[in-house]
Amino acid sequence: MEQVVMEAQRREETGKGPARRLRAQGLVPGVAYGRGQDNVVIVVPTDELESALGTERGANVLIDLKIEGVATPEGTAAIVKAVQRHPISRKPLSVDLQWVSLTEKVTVQVPVVVEGQAPGVEEGGVVDQIVHEVDVACLPTAIPDRLVIDITGLEINDTLHAGDLQVPEGVELLLEPTETVVSIAPPISEEELETRLAEELLEGLVEVPVEEELVLEEGEEVPAEEVPGEEVAEAPAESEE
Repeated sequence: MEQVVMEAQRREETGKGPARRLRAQGLVPGVAYGRGQDNVVIVVPTDELESALGTERGANVLIDLKIEGVATPEGTAAIVKAVQRHPISRKPLSVDLQWVSLTEKVTVQVPVVVEGQAPGVEEGGVVDQIVHEVDVACLPTAIPDRLVIDITGLEINDTLHAGDLQVPEGVELLLEPTETVVSIAPPISEEELETRLAEELLEGLVEVPVEEELVLEEGEEVPAEEVPGEEVAEAPAESEE
């Protein structure tokens, strides 16, 4: 698997103030760690990080991370462990990068994609995908872009399970084979949908959405034209940022 080259620099200052200044310069603060290496506090160019995450491999892209003054063992690559994003613009605020051995298995999440035409859908049924991502274990060079599940031939009320996923050789699926992944649900009328929602509300199974306060960093403004986009990975990368 080809690696994406990413140039990083060591970061001397930490804290919210320096982090804001770095982002204004087109840099993303972060940290690199793993394989017995000392943690290295770094910054990476925003455009390079976005470009890497924008490949078909998404967060599972292999990165040839180059940090001036830092030597990494031979046969090493970096993977993205977490990206913290702005709640409105979705721009990366910080990133965690982990060095991994190309000869040792890693555990990652891979998206599940539904393919094929189901007769049950043509009859009015609805594709109900329960599992959208699965954990797999494999060598970093064998991480699949996605796992496909084929619904061709499914009728209404038919179900496919994790054991029906098309898993490449050398990839271990970390999900019980009997776990339901997708089914063809029978059609539901508008009246039935309203009744079901009303019953769930009474039972407390559905939460009524409420407005949440958006907390931004000091001096930040919410651009009116920007709306949230699709997440690539979401987890706090560094509490100090």
